[in-house]
Amino acid sequence: MEPDQLEALKERLRDIARAAYDSRLPFKNGLPIADVAWDRRLPGIMGEHIINDHETLCPGALEKACEYYKLWDPSSLKFDPDSIEAFQIAEPGSKSFNMRLVELVAVSLHQVAVWLHKLEPHLHQGDIDAVTYWEMPLSETMAPFPPGPTLFSHHDYLDDDIYPEGVADVVGYWAEDRILGGVTVFDRRPENPDEIPNIYFHPCRKSQTIRVYQLRDEQQQALFDFLLQEEPGTLPSPLPVLGDKQNRVRVDAPRALTHHHIYRDIWERRPLTIIEMRIFDRRPKDEPDYPEVGDMIRRINAQGGIPLPQPRQRSLSPPMREDAEEKNYRDRD
Repeated sequence: MEPDQLEALKERLRDIARAAYDSRLPFKNGLPIADVAWDRRLPGIMGEHIINDHETLCPGALEKACEYYKLWDPSSLKFDPDSIEAFQIAEPGSKSFNMRLVELVAVSLHQVAVWLHKLEPHLHQGDIDAVTYWEMPLSETMAPFPPGPTLFSHHDYLDDDIYPEGVADVVGYWAEDRILGGVTVFDRRPENPDEIPNIYFHPCRKSQTIRVYQLRDEQQQALFDFLLQEEPGTLPSPLPVLGDKQNRVRVDAPRALTHHHIYRDIWERRPLTIIEMRIFDRRPKDEPDYPEVGDMIRRINAQGGIPLPQPRQRSLSPPMREDAEEKNYRDRD
């Protein structure tokens, strides 16, 4: 990549860093705060985990992360040659150009997270290991639940034994999810090569689907506009981009890579075994992951004359009332 392109990419990363400041800082702290650790659909921790006591970043973590980020050299970034070529030949402002820009930004965020995680030393390394590898005391009827190598993890990107950077890549995928709204993946074999499908996100947050979903046109355009703004702060940040029931183009995560060719790197997730796929296919389907299930239930109820409940209109993130106390991880559902 040309030096001017690298500098432009670094500016885009600075914009994202400003918009998602808190998400990128915990790496040198070594542990996510409790609220973030519990904010996931599928369990990475369970029981009365001692991460509950980690409510804030350790003193000095913020300053140390800022110092390291200033030392980061964008020339250390490594990109897939095909992605670079597609970016360079695309017409600026075209959908192809914008999508390749998003891909380069996602890869860059991932690599910055890898770099920060690998820097030594972490603050309070002994305490970090004690929290990371803590296991809940088991009763006779409980099965063991071995801890993973890091609490910075996305439930579907845990194959550190095949990743080029090992555990650091696990952290990189987590950072993508926390900052952008999901691991950024693409339809690598579209049915019509002349019509580029929108970007896909693979999220991990508690309020999000565990399926791989396609961004709506307005979501994708807001992301493009934010990355292409000339003056920082001109546009409000759309990050993290979060899906909802209106994101109807979805595929099951285990089949996204193997059947639909939706991925960024072909090695990013190990395919499920035949037995694991059978178990997956038998699981119940709920409305958060399959909005069409809710549509079907409401349609059947309407045909049977069953009155439909009218949901209360509310924002996904309602403003806190003046008389309400601030909630934390102890108040989680």
